[in-house]
Amino acid sequence: MAKHDRNKFGNYIDDEEYGAELSPTDLRYDDNREVNTSSSGTFVGFIALALAVIGMFTYPVFFGIAAVVLGIYAVSRNSRTTGMIAIVLGAIVAIAAIFFRVAILTFLFSLF
Repeated sequence: MAKHDRNKFGNYIDDEEYGAELSPTDLRYDDNREVNTSSSGTFVGFIALALAVIGMFTYPVFFGIAAVVLGIYAVSRNSRTTGMIAIVLGAIVAIAAIFFRVAILTFLFSLF
């Protein structure tokens, strides 16, 4: 690597660590000095996001509604980004599935 590929600490620029996105950032201590983390909201947010993506391919109404409910729980546990994305994506999946089912039934009934 060339000389300009190093940062001010002498490390290569590619030598970075990306583990901070999944680690708990809000550590709170109570009087007994036990650590209370808010990582449960992050975990639930990712589960809700996964349910919304799974809902695109199978059982969209069930997985979409589950993603919305878990997304609301994740937002209440301070995981706003993943929770809001799961809420929006789950709602779109569930509403689109219901709309297309109504459209298909309307088309089939119009044939008779």
